[in-house]
Order: sequence, then C-alpha cells, then structure tokens
Amino acid sequence: MARPRNITDAQILDEARACFLEHGAGVSTTLIAERLGVSHGVLFQRFGTKEQLLRAALLPPFEPPWMARARAGPDDRDARIQLLELAEELSAYLERIVPCLAVLRSAGMHVECMAEQREDLPPVRARREVVAWFSRAIDRGLLRPVRPEHAADLFLGALHFRPFHQHLSNQGFDRSEGQAYVTFAIDAIHRTLAPAAERP
Repeated sequence: MARPRNITDAQILDEARACFLEHGAGVSTTLIAERLGVSHGVLFQRFGTKEQLLRAALLPPFEPPWMARARAGPDDRDARIQLLELAEELSAYLERIVPCLAVLRSAGMHVECMAEQREDLPPVRARREVVAWFSRAIDRGLLRPVRPEHAADLFLGALHFRPFHQHLSNQGFDRSEGQAYVTFAIDAIHRTLAPAAERP
C-alpha cells in the first residue's frame, strides 16, 4: 500500500484556488483531490466542508500585503516614486483578488462575511489607509493641499477599474500592459496633485 502523500494546507489552498478559478465554484472536490494526488477525504479532514475550502482559498486576507507599505509611508522621497510603488503593489494584489471575489460572489458569498462591523470590511479599511497616506503626504508638502479623501478615491478608482474590466471582459492580465497603465495613471495623478513648484 502506498503511503499517503504529505501535503500542506497551503498546497491544498493553492490547488483549490486554481480549480475554483478555472472551473467556478461548482467544481467537484474530487477533481481538486485528484489534482493534488490525495484522497477526497483529506480535503474535508483539513477544511470541513467545500464551502469552508472555498472561503479559505478565495477570501482576501484581512491584512492585504500592500497595506503595510501604505501605513509606513510616505517617506521623504519623491511622491511620484512612492505613489508608483504603492500602486504597483496594490495593482498586483487586485489582479489576484478580483477573480477570486467573482467566484465567491457567484457562489453567493460576499466579503461582508469577513467583518462584524462595516469599518472592518476590506474595502473600507483599504480606503482608510490610503486616505491616511495622502493626508500625511499633504502634511509633509509632498502633494498640494487637497481633500485626502478625494485624492485617495482618485488613486483607488484608477487602480480598481482595470482589473475588474479585464476580468469581466475575459481579457486576462498582461503584465507589461498592466505596468504601462499603472505608470500612466500615476503620472496623471501626480501631475494633478504635485505642489505648484513641481508642476510643468
């Protein structure tokens, strides 16, 4: 008798995520188990139910990786460079998470289940962190005095539209084209928000 394959929860979640994204929420857990080379029961021993596996594989993390950069900044470097760094990290995150959110929504699940209070919902927390970043940048004179909420919404809106459009129109994500778009968007935003002395 062959020994059961040792497999980590992370490996299970990676393969489950790939299957859910490829086939939708209705994909059989048998297919996921087959692709992992484990028994069907292993999935349920680790994650309880298919719904719990779906949530674990596709729900965004409570603390997205880009948020640490937003919380730590800005520093004294050029604002455009820092906006570009933050935008690249956030854009890459959105490209990964938008398809996951679409599959969850198709299964009748929503990110609202991640938080007990509205203030803790991922989009609300994300906006709050970006507003705080812009507020600090304005206070330091890196950007001209504007309402930080407006600046944050401009920044977030420019970055959110493209991954949602690409996913919904089934265009996929082209890395070089995505990079060119992010650079263009940040150049436009920075020209709008730069202090008067720096504007062309």
